[in-house]
Amino acid sequence: MSASASYVLSVGEVMVRHPITVTPEAAVSEAIRRMAEHRVGAVLVTEQERLLGIFTERDVLRYLAGSSDSSWLTKPVRELMTPNPWTVTPQSSWEQARSLMETVHVRHVPVVEAGRLVGLVTARDLLDSYMEYLNRQVELRTQELRQACRQLEERDQEIRLSMTIAGRIQSRLLPQATPNFPDLQVAVVYAPVDPLGGDYYNFAVSHDRFVGMLIADATGHSIPAAMIAIMTHTAFLSCASQVTQPAALLAQMNRYLHGLTEEHFVTAFYAVLDRQTGQLSYASAGHPAPWLFRSQTGQCQRAEARGLILGVAAEAKYQEQSLTLEPGDRLLLVTDGVLEARNASNEFFGAARVEQILAEIGRSSPQNIVTTLADTLRRFREPLPQADDMTIIAAGWR
Repeated sequence: MSASASYVLSVGEVMVRHPITVTPEAAVSEAIRRMAEHRVGAVLVTEQERLLGIFTERDVLRYLAGSSDSSWLTKPVRELMTPNPWTVTPQSSWEQARSLMETVHVRHVPVVEAGRLVGLVTARDLLDSYMEYLNRQVELRTQELRQACRQLEERDQEIRLSMTIAGRIQSRLLPQATPNFPDLQVAVVYAPVDPLGGDYYNFAVSHDRFVGMLIADATGHSIPAAMIAIMTHTAFLSCASQVTQPAALLAQMNRYLHGLTEEHFVTAFYAVLDRQTGQLSYASAGHPAPWLFRSQTGQCQRAEARGLILGVAAEAKYQEQSLTLEPGDRLLLVTDGVLEARNASNEFFGAARVEQILAEIGRSSPQNIVTTLADTLRRFREPLPQADDMTIIAAGWR
C-alpha cells in the first residue's frame, strides 16, 4: 500500500486556525456583530487563550425562547454562552471530529491543545476540507496509476522485445532450408501465434537416400509451449542413429522427454522416404494423420498410425507403418492449429476442408499446396485472429 493510501486526514489540517473570539464580559450585541461581520455561526469565548465557552446562534434562540427580557443584547456573553463545550485535539482524525458532531448534535467544535485554544472546526469547513482532501487524493492516485501504467507499458515493451529476440533465436533451431532433390521437393508454412511458438518441424537426410520429416506440436503456445518445442528439438537431435526408423526414433524421443514436460505434452509424426524405392515408413505419437494424394487416381487417403503422445509414459511403444509412393504423389502434414481453426460462426476448419483442397490441387507443386491451404485457412478465419500455432508441410515425389 502506498503512503497516500494509508494517510489519515487530521483535524489540525482542516481547522480554522484563528477563530473569532470574544471575552466573557463582551456584550451579546458585540458577539452577534462580529459573527455577522465575519459571516460565521459561532464565536469562542476565551480568557488569556483559555477556552471558557462557545456562543452560537442556537444559544441566542434558546435564551429568547425562555426569557422575555428585552435587554438581552446588553448582557455579557458569559450569560448566554454554552460553557465547557465539546472539544477535540489537532491530532484527532477527521472521522473522530465528524463522529463527535453527529453524536452531540453540534456544528462547531473548538480545537484545544494543552489547555490552549488553537482553532475551530466546523461542519462546513470539515466537509469542504475533506472534499478538497479527497480531490487531492484522487489527483495523487491518478498520478500514481499513470506512473504505474507507464511502468507496465515499459515492462510490456521489454517483455515483447525479449520474446521477439527469443523468437528469432528459436527460429534458428528450425531448418533453414528444406530437402531438395531432383525427385523430391518439400515446402513449409510455419506460422506461430506469438514470437515464440509451440510447433516444431525438422528433416533428416541419411546417405542422400533416406529423407526423414518430423512435425510436432506442444500443447498451448507462447513461452511454455516454446520451451517444450525446444526440448523436442534437442530430443530429435539425440536420435541421429534412428533417423531411418520412425518407431524407434519416436520411442527414443519419448524417453528423452519423459518427466520433462510436466502437464504439457507433445504430439509428433515422423516419416522416412526411401528415394530409391519410394517406400514411405512412418509412425505417430498422437499426431493428426497426414494425407496422401494419389496422383494416378486423384484420391486422398490418411496415413494412420497409433502411438501415445510423447513424454507421458517412458516405455511407450510406437507402431510403424509403410506404403509406397508413386510418381506425382503428395504427402501433406499439418498441426492442429490448422484443423482446429474457427471462423466467426464458431465452425472448425476441420479435416474435410483440408482433404478437399488437397484433392483439388494435389497435382500442383508442394509450394502451391502449402500456400493455397494457408490462404484458404486465413480467409476462412477472418476477421478472427489466428488462435494457435500453425505448421503445414507438403512433400512431392518425382
